[in-house]
Amino acid sequence: MTVSILPDVIYSISDSFTNPKLYFAKNLWRRNNILAEFKNKLNLFDEYIIVNAERPDIIAHKIYQNSFYDWTILIANDIVNFHEQWPKSQETLKEYVLNKYDNPYAIKQYETYEVRNSADELIVPEGLVVPDSYNVSYYDNGSFVSLNPTKSISYFDYEVRLNDEKEKIQIIRPEYIEAFVEAYQQSLVRATGTVIGINPVNISM
Repeated sequence: MTVSILPDVIYSISDSFTNPKLYFAKNLWRRNNILAEFKNKLNLFDEYIIVNAERPDIIAHKIYQNSFYDWTILIANDIVNFHEQWPKSQETLKEYVLNKYDNPYAIKQYETYEVRNSADELIVPEGLVVPDSYNVSYYDNGSFVSLNPTKSISYFDYEVRLNDEKEKIQIIRPEYIEAFVEAYQQSLVRATGTVIGINPVNISM
């Protein structure tokens, strides 16, 4: 994983110049700047759907025939916390939700379902978070229609949705992976050295 070759940063978490509280870390600001440069070139990426939490090294082997390029998948999706940002398997997700909530099947929120009139015009979009009493009224072909277009979303449903969203990632297209790896590593080498600052403005590269 290339995090080990990121430039170092000594960051003060204190506002005091005379009594600094120093924190030593890797310069992820630099990492994000490099990623932004590549993401401006949209033709470098393809969408990929992760299947049952398959690991980055498995995906790298499948796409690039090189499992050691797993770090490029994390970089391309700006993943710095694998446990939180990578999708969980169905079994792991269920265990996580059961441990997180006292009653995971309780209602977390109410959301709208899509409503269209007879002319296929959109009246209510899907997915708006609303009170359970939310009501919409409209005329359709001369008739007055009143609806409560809501559905309940449990905590479990909510966590499943978040996990599903994490399954959609971007991968660098195979024909560009070697160029990406070389350019990324050269950029990190140029950024070697320790940066010292008291706020992100001082640390940006």
